[in-house]
Amino acid sequence: MQSSLQIRLSVVVAAYNEEAVIRENIKRIVATLNERPNVSWELVLVNDGSSDKTGEILDRSAEKNSRIKVFHHFHNFGQGRAIRTAFAECTGDFIVTLDADLSYSPQYIWVLLDALIEEHTDICLASPYVRDGRVRNVPLYRHILSRGGNKYLAKMSHYNISTSTCVVRAYRRSVIDSLHLTSDGMELQVEILMKSAMMGLKVVEKPAVLEWAHAKLEEANLLRVSKMKILRAIRLYLMMGWLFRPALVFILVALVLILPGIYMAAALAFRALALLGANLDSGLAEAVSIALSGVFETYPYSVIFCGGFLLLGVQLLVISLVILQNQFHFQELYRLVQGSGLPRQSRRSGNRNNPPDPV
Repeated sequence: MQSSLQIRLSVVVAAYNEEAVIRENIKRIVATLNERPNVSWELVLVNDGSSDKTGEILDRSAEKNSRIKVFHHFHNFGQGRAIRTAFAECTGDFIVTLDADLSYSPQYIWVLLDALIEEHTDICLASPYVRDGRVRNVPLYRHILSRGGNKYLAKMSHYNISTSTCVVRAYRRSVIDSLHLTSDGMELQVEILMKSAMMGLKVVEKPAVLEWAHAKLEEANLLRVSKMKILRAIRLYLMMGWLFRPALVFILVALVLILPGIYMAAALAFRALALLGANLDSGLAEAVSIALSGVFETYPYSVIFCGGFLLLGVQLLVISLVILQNQFHFQELYRLVQGSGLPRQSRRSGNRNNPPDPV
């Protein structure tokens, strides 16, 4: 899509120890941004405490081009913190975030921006897992972890999003301004989707090609993949899914305990009724006493486990209901504090935070 109206665009890149590729990747991004004369752009780069020469390379790039802005973290705080730092410095009406290694081509800047404007959406994601999307040169274990983790997040989230963790996205500036973000790691991508769901924002995905450069693939193959790294990745995906539905784990565990507890209780009750019927001649009170004592003496462990399962299961179920109530109140308060939604149509004229869509 080409437009005669001027578009103000901020492109964000967070970099950590990327000296091998960052210089050429900046050139590729700048060349792509110069393709459209109607786009007034800025490139916001954040060095997230790199221990190599990444920071120096970014500074030299900024010296050569006044539209490149560089910010430095003295420590490695994480991808999420670096992106949040960049968000605070962006001046464009639209924001596109990219990976420093350009695993997705910089041409997706235009794919996502055009979709954002033409489809009147709030957030547009690049996804290799939707129809017509592809994955190339990615190690098998990374592909399996990413695909499986994102499917899990899609089931847990309020969005039917196939790639919840991808950094390559386009946002309206008004969307970023409306979200109070706190995450420092890669979970920031999930936090954005979670809070966007609370605000009722529109999110779409566009097919993309995720392709690792041969140098990155060779480096990954040379490094030994430890079980601890894989376990950390799995733990992170599980945690991010839990952020979407914090009560679900408690509900599932409660059901796992309550259902066998009910089964054991029914079996014990059946045996108690049999003893009760056999001793009714002794009187109802005496028969009940004989039935209960007989069941406990014959099946002591079943009685103990049955009571324990039911007691713990009910407690966890109550906890899950409290969590659901707290989550509901949090979402209501969040919408209230953030202005009860984002009325894009009513604010488009004369407001920098909600510029008119170029046509």
